[in-house]
Amino acid sequence: SKTGSTRTVFLLKEFINSDGEEFIKFIHNMDANPLVDYDDYGYDLAVFFAFMQHVQYVKTGKLAFISDYQGVTRLLTDPQILTHLEGHDIFGDGNMEMTVSQFEKDHVCNKYCEWPAFGLEAYASGAESETSK
Repeated sequence: SKTGSTRTVFLLKEFINSDGEEFIKFIHNMDANPLVDYDDYGYDLAVFFAFMQHVQYVKTGKLAFISDYQGVTRLLTDPQILTHLEGHDIFGDGNMEMTVSQFEKDHVCNKYCEWPAFGLEAYASGAESETSK
């Protein structure tokens, strides 16, 4: 007869050498706008990531975009793909369908979104306010 064997399993994550740089949560997966305040380090990147969400939303036919941007400015980790496919949970627990379905209402267009060469539609919330530029 065959006896059972014992196996050891390890879960390893790559060590992120931040060289002393602060870990930043740029955009949360429950919001389509930067979490970083205007005067904080990383704000410009957060604004660019919000613009990238706008592009992804348009290019996927308003079905999906990447969110949960976090990490250090030279390395992002653990992004989340968000979609709203009629209740089909295809991207795990972090998939916040409401964030996608409310994107046009909640997204605040910024200087990148407004650049004429991209031809992006401005959504209901309009342009980034003067105080947040």
